[in-house]
Amino acid sequence: MKVLVIGDLHYRSDGISLIPERKTKYGIEFLKRIKRRLNENIDVIVITGDILDDGENPDSEKEYIEIKKVLDEFNVKKVLVAFGNHDKNTEKFYKIFGENRFFIYDNFLFYVFCDRYYEGDICIRDNEEIENFKNFVRENSYKKIIVIQHNVIYPEIESSYPYNLKDYQKIHSLYKENNVFLSISGHYHKGIQLINKDGIFYFTAPAICEEPFKYFIFDIGNSIKIKEEKIKNGVELIDYHCHTEFGYCAEDVSMEKIIERCELLGVKKVYFTEHAGQLYLSREDYWNYKFFGGIDILRKQRENKKDRIKEYIEKFKTLNSSIAGIGVEVEVDKDGKLTLLDEDKEFFEIITGAIHYIPDEFCVSRNILEKKFIWCIEKLIENKIDILAHPFRFFLRKGLERPNNLYRDVAKILSKNNVKAELNFHTNNPDPEFFKICLSENVEIVFASDSHNLLEFGDFSKHIEFMRNIYL
Repeated sequence: MKVLVIGDLHYRSDGISLIPERKTKYGIEFLKRIKRRLNENIDVIVITGDILDDGENPDSEKEYIEIKKVLDEFNVKKVLVAFGNHDKNTEKFYKIFGENRFFIYDNFLFYVFCDRYYEGDICIRDNEEIENFKNFVRENSYKKIIVIQHNVIYPEIESSYPYNLKDYQKIHSLYKENNVFLSISGHYHKGIQLINKDGIFYFTAPAICEEPFKYFIFDIGNSIKIKEEKIKNGVELIDYHCHTEFGYCAEDVSMEKIIERCELLGVKKVYFTEHAGQLYLSREDYWNYKFFGGIDILRKQRENKKDRIKEYIEKFKTLNSSIAGIGVEVEVDKDGKLTLLDEDKEFFEIITGAIHYIPDEFCVSRNILEKKFIWCIEKLIENKIDILAHPFRFFLRKGLERPNNLYRDVAKILSKNNVKAELNFHTNNPDPEFFKICLSENVEIVFASDSHNLLEFGDFSKHIEFMRNIYL
């Protein structure tokens, strides 16, 4: 059984919080990022309380509904959510999340406690709640019991603030007497690693609203294995390929939103690399690949003052950010010329070359297509690109097998001309074999999110795992 454990969200849509460390406005985004990153089947989701930073704020019910909607999109058997001291209002809380406080799955019984909060955030478990639990366990005595609550039961936390549930020693005894296997809590934002006390495993999840935004995947059987994940990258990285609001294929990205997330996600620098063809041409002309017919169409757009290159550049300048650079993603036309006018090249720090389109007339045979593909790469490099974007993705999008017979040739061309190879997972499944060859040919590999939406940006988990496996 696999359980996704998420600590205190402290979501607040306006981002207001009395404690700056809490990134309250990103709660929904963090949940969506987790869902996007999951590469294994999850059976149960556990959230340890404090869903909101202020359960009494005017938008709290709307915020609960937003969270519930995202959680419902996870493909799991059950979502179990504890009530926390910041959630404030139990009636409003359970109106949205329902009285789903227990769940039986295989040999396990999950039980979520609803504890009471009093002045000073003192947490007390009343007798009725304890008796309900005992009766439920009695009816399922053959199950392994997993309990969930907001406050910490064990260990004792020495603090003037009440992290532990009041009478936690008695609660520990209760758990021991009732065959509790695992106890999961939140509330203590630093978190506490899995520990065993008298045969009971205790785990306190750190708050996901605070750096580095950890969450956990429990693999539970006869034993417990825990995989720790972080939304923030463990090392500062550069994203060499990110799209903007100027792209026809963009979703919710904008230069401002991307820069705002750099520090949050551990991105040292981002290069905006919008499609040059989209900056010159209309949406219709670009998607009909009119640029391939020759760059005269780009010149005509400039003469008619219909291109958006200068608008793109000026928008970037207004940001005045040291962690952002500006570039473009270019292609080649039928004559091997870049989809970028010569007088515009000086404005860009990097030029990324890509092959998105090869006319059908060159796809009539594998041999002809491969020759045209190599020709496009050679022409991109002759025109002094800095990076080759998503190598060989063209073949995947055409539904063709990868041309691994070309890997060494392409790597040698890149190496000879000091052009970097881009590692990119946007609608792409890069082949480790090509990048191993790049390393053997001393080709520099750079990371690229190729972000068209905010959830793609800053997520280099696949890149890091990919490179780690190459080096093994």
